[in-house]
Amino acid sequence: MTPSWEPANETERAMVRALLVGDRQEFFRILAFSDLYLPQRTTDQGGPQRLMTMQLFEQTFLPVFTSIEGMAAQVGGAADGYAVTNCAELRRKWPNPQWRLAVNIGSPIDMYLPIESVQAAALGDIVVPTVSEMVAEAEQAPAEGDIDPDGYIQDLLDTVVLLPTLDEVPDPNQILADGFPWRPVGTEEAPFIEVFTSEETFAEAYPEPVPAVTVAFPFVLSLWPEGHNLAVDPRTAQELTVPSEHVQMLLLLGAPEDAEEDER
Repeated sequence: MTPSWEPANETERAMVRALLVGDRQEFFRILAFSDLYLPQRTTDQGGPQRLMTMQLFEQTFLPVFTSIEGMAAQVGGAADGYAVTNCAELRRKWPNPQWRLAVNIGSPIDMYLPIESVQAAALGDIVVPTVSEMVAEAEQAPAEGDIDPDGYIQDLLDTVVLLPTLDEVPDPNQILADGFPWRPVGTEEAPFIEVFTSEETFAEAYPEPVPAVTVAFPFVLSLWPEGHNLAVDPRTAQELTVPSEHVQMLLLLGAPEDAEEDER
């Protein structure tokens, strides 16, 4: 993924709009009813085309894309064909129950999840917590800080966050552009990017106002500046930090173990 990424069609533009406002149900509704491009490749023996799979952090993913342009940019060198499908067909023909779906890898609108979760999220059967609900739950954790970091991050993946910036950002879409005014803190050797889960934690860390933009947390992770650590609610009681090399792995929290490649 490059900072100059742009949506290739109306489907992707709608997905961007949904993510920027943290409307996860709308994002999955769009995904559930859109055409998907499934990359394939021919076997060495020239037989039927096989599905392409990817190994990410010891898990097996089946990649699909919402545009031919996105597919070509990411797997054009490996795929020599594709099929047009949709989530309903994928679910009916899913080749291995241990695989997960990877949507739009390498872009700010990527998602990694079980195939059956798409429809559930689109219908609202999976309840997406609000920021205030997530913060309230975190504040009910024991005072000693005995909080489950994986669960906390998984909750964050369904929310929007406040991202401090060096300059005013009137339009959240600017995060896609070159020169976005990230506001790194810390040292040159260990820079951090901070995000905040509420206006309260933001004000606690920054008594003097600084510019900030509200963006969906997965969107921030997808565009993460290389070499920067993550700090969630820094200088507050619920502070959580993640090393730079692990930040984008957060998108894969909860992936199932063990998977094998198969044919369609």
